[in-house]
Amino acid sequence: MRFVLCIVIAALLPTSALAAKGGGAMSLSRAQAAAAKGDQRAAAALSTMVNRDTCLSGCASRGIPKRQCVSGCRPGVCHTGGEQAYCVSK
Repeated sequence: MRFVLCIVIAALLPTSALAAKGGGAMSLSRAQAAAAKGDQRAAAALSTMVNRDTCLSGCASRGIPKRQCVSGCRPGVCHTGGEQAYCVSK
């Protein structure tokens, strides 16, 4: 079961989406506004909500520095720039 969970987390947390520069990251409200205007990546991110604890554990298990994980896994942040768009919930 843990192996499957790790695979799912790895698919949801692309390294590029957790980069400190924040490329492809936006606030939840901004993602909602973009989705309302027809942005498919923002709509996909909103449809995939990831729990913050799951985000942090998946990020750390992939060897990404803690500082970047904490920054990328903030609740209310949507990552639209990776292969799998997602938003982080509480």
